[in-house]
Amino acid sequence: MLDCLTPDLNPKIWLGMNQKTAKLLKKYAEAKGFSEKQLKREWLVLNQQQKDAKRQEILKELVK
Repeated sequence: MLDCLTPDLNPKIWLGMNQKTAKLLKKYAEAKGFSEKQLKREWLVLNQQQKDAKRQEILKELVK
C-alpha cells in the first residue's frame, strides 16, 4: 500500500505541483525567457498563499 507513495513510482507527490501548474510555468518561462527549471524550483519553496498569488500574477502576464 505505501509503495505507491514512493517518489520513483509517483513523481507528482514529491514534485509538489500538478500537470496544469507545470504547463503554466513552462508557458510563462518561454514567454519571458526564463529558465523553466529555475521557475519550478522557486515555485516549490512557496507556501499555498504565495502560490495562489504567483499563479494570478503569471496568468495576468500571459493574458497581456
